[in-house]
Amino acid sequence: MLKFQGKVALVTGSGTGIGKAISKKFVENGASVIILGRRKEPLEDAAIALEEIISKVQSNGFVKIFSGVDVSDEVAVNKMFDSLKESNTNVDIVVNNAGVSGPVTCFANSSLDEFKSTVAIHLTGTFWTSVQALRVMKEGAKIITISTFFAEERPLEQRPYRFRDPYTASQGAKNRLAEAMSWELADKGIISIATNPGPVHSDRIYKTVYPKAASEFMRVSGFEDLSPVEVEAVSKEILPLLGED
Repeated sequence: MLKFQGKVALVTGSGTGIGKAISKKFVENGASVIILGRRKEPLEDAAIALEEIISKVQSNGFVKIFSGVDVSDEVAVNKMFDSLKESNTNVDIVVNNAGVSGPVTCFANSSLDEFKSTVAIHLTGTFWTSVQALRVMKEGAKIITISTFFAEERPLEQRPYRFRDPYTASQGAKNRLAEAMSWELADKGIISIATNPGPVHSDRIYKTVYPKAASEFMRVSGFEDLSPVEVEAVSKEILPLLGED
């Protein structure tokens, strides 16, 4: 059974990592996907893999690519949704996944420019993508915002992502934004949900975070027991959030 046959999902930052894995899960279940990001090559590679899956499951899905779209760029985001509107493409599901590692350094050495650029992609990008997406969404549509485990407050653990203050701050704000959207969009019949995965095996965590901060993180009490999970495992957790229809 192709659960999402006839549905269209838009996934930001979908050329690699979690975004690519989520896009694969959607097409495996019959959906069409709109993939976007800043770099053309990863998106084209992802599109080939997605189209192979569509052929295999014999759905009527399609893949649409928007390369060169930085979610922090208002004009680029506007143009993408202008194009979708002009082609009468309705979007049933938006996944706000795009993100960057941001600076990996202690708080005292933080750069204001790096803070601003991290917030621009994580928070501003999520906000503006969601606002513009409303132009092509109808009642019953859903917005999924991916944040991080480190932005959660737990009864026995209230631990931010140390040495990544801009990342943690912007991700925490995304959770509150998703909550605010859930209240404001209820009367339109649009659902807003946030989900907070922990560290994930991906190029970003191995090429950026671990090489720069492994020694500091391992000194933080308890971090040794927090191991990255596979991208595939995270993607499996996203689709159930969408419910049965």
